[in-house]
Amino acid sequence: MKVYFLFKPCKTDSVFEIIPQKEINRKLLIKVIQKEFNGKIVTDSNFLTVIDTTEGKVSVTKNNKIILRGIKEDKAKDMANKIMRYFFS
Repeated sequence: MKVYFLFKPCKTDSVFEIIPQKEINRKLLIKVIQKEFNGKIVTDSNFLTVIDTTEGKVSVTKNNKIILRGIKEDKAKDMANKIMRYFFS
């Protein structure tokens, strides 16, 4: 079985990480999140972009780790699959 990304809970409640297992385009990743979840960029810098979506807050780090905050686990898993389908087929 091939692993395309890791999905794991963080130490706090309702926070999950998505860690892609290959290099992906950060700008495209941010556009995908905005498009899929009606997101608006709250903060954008070289090392972190924070996007406010209808589901909750999504952060994208400079190494493309995605952090989902304030989202229940089943919804976070669904979001992970929707985002990653653009990069892994």
